[in-house]
Amino acid sequence: MKYVHTFWIDEGKNALEASFGWCSAKYHLMSWALSCLQLNKFYENVELVTDTRGKELLIDKLKLPYKKVRIELDDLKFDCSPQLWVTNKIYSYTLHDEPFLNVDGDVYIFQPFADGVLSGDLIAQNIEQDFDYYKELVKLVKDTFDFVPDPIKKQVESSVPIKASNAGILGGHDYRFFSGYFRLVRSFISENKNKINQLTSAQMVNFNAVVEQYIFHCLSQDLNVEVKYLLDTVYDPSFFEAFANFHYLPNNIPFMHALGDYKKNGWVCDQLANRLRLDYPEYYYRIITLIESHTKYFDGISPLEEFKDSCTNGSSFSRLYSEKSEIEIFCRTQKIISSICDKEQIPLNMSKSINFQVTDFLDKELTNTGSAALLKDVFEFEKEKMRLIQSLPSDDLMWKNEVKAIDNANRVFTDNNWQEKSELRLSPLFMTVESEWDWAQNPILFTRVKVNNVEKNFHLASYYYQTLLMVDKHHMEVIEYSLDPIEIYLLSVLSNIEFISFAEVNEKINAFFENIDKKEIPNHMEEAIRFLSYSGVISLRLKE
Repeated sequence: MKYVHTFWIDEGKNALEASFGWCSAKYHLMSWALSCLQLNKFYENVELVTDTRGKELLIDKLKLPYKKVRIELDDLKFDCSPQLWVTNKIYSYTLHDEPFLNVDGDVYIFQPFADGVLSGDLIAQNIEQDFDYYKELVKLVKDTFDFVPDPIKKQVESSVPIKASNAGILGGHDYRFFSGYFRLVRSFISENKNKINQLTSAQMVNFNAVVEQYIFHCLSQDLNVEVKYLLDTVYDPSFFEAFANFHYLPNNIPFMHALGDYKKNGWVCDQLANRLRLDYPEYYYRIITLIESHTKYFDGISPLEEFKDSCTNGSSFSRLYSEKSEIEIFCRTQKIISSICDKEQIPLNMSKSINFQVTDFLDKELTNTGSAALLKDVFEFEKEKMRLIQSLPSDDLMWKNEVKAIDNANRVFTDNNWQEKSELRLSPLFMTVESEWDWAQNPILFTRVKVNNVEKNFHLASYYYQTLLMVDKHHMEVIEYSLDPIEIYLLSVLSNIEFISFAEVNEKINAFFENIDKKEIPNHMEEAIRFLSYSGVISLRLKE
């Protein structure tokens, strides 16, 4: 079997400027590099199917080590919307006359694929079931499209849940299947061109998945061709993580797929870059040099990258973040004030600053001590967050701290016996805010995604919360990560100690959480230490 990357550059796009869904073009290139290099680590016959511009980028400039390069995707013009880019990809599957496995450029393998998977007539990543966008678009196809081919119609009209085959990897020994698959897709698109062109841009993004992944599943079911799946889990809308767990490297994870919104996630982009730097520094610095030599001013570059060269002292992130309006910085305080005004029928004077509003409310307006405590708590939370951001050191110091923490974490986790040999301490740059109510927001962190309705705190008793602050320089935001009780206690154990062994930390945590199932603590501790270490919050080292 051969392993294939398929890549082309749409007309009008500059691959050194366009982000291709990532935080910026730099991470798009790093993703292709890491995906290719990891495939080459385990397989010799890795092939690139591309167009002329794609060959110039990936081969001539990045010098990625594909065994074979096929320029087959020049001047493809299918009779459909340019936004339906997946047609090019499905066409590329028909170019193979031997068993193949197409691997997306946002897929990274850290172990060889299992022989049982590679033996399949057809191969895909996993089954997706009842995702909302499939429900919406499949219903639209059923109700409004002029032509619904029989394999699709049978699935649409059946009572089974809507299923699709994730195409992070796609291929198999039955390579002839893909010619019929492409013909089915072409006829479906051609006969429904007008309806497809009426889809919104947001719908069109998801319609690409319907065309590739839903129709693949429909046809394989109709022809009764078995699909071997890399992951035996059926994923439904409740899943939102576990495909980009960079903190479980270098040894504990066989496969990652930075699908969908992962590409826009600042933490994921940083971890991708650091993984390439750690394992393939030559390619990492080649991409950095290529991007920087092209130009540093183009659409998609973060404001921080554009601004930081003009700063000689202090944090450029701090300076830019401080330029946010008072309403942005104290948005939760403003929301709590507005809610109090609505509930207690107090006129709201919008001409006053947040600081004056809070002072007036606490000194004059509020008779409800519960509302007063809540307002004081949220205001102190946002003031402390701003103070900590303003106290950040220079960009150079922050970068060196991050690199050192990640390099040390990688060195420690490379050792399979790291728990017996490691010592921990807190990074000098970690930042947390304590509060009596839950104010944290972390919608751009890949794990524990949380969009917090802060008004729910009116119905909660005061408690103890600790929020970890992390800089997301790609979105000019501060990730507010809600620490759980074990993470809170872990940081407290490390707070006043130079270095402490993992064994001592484990002993203290087990003694403190005496009512928790002891079998749950080790896995939870490992997850916390890995995540916080790769995030630069905990420093690790191996005992000498």
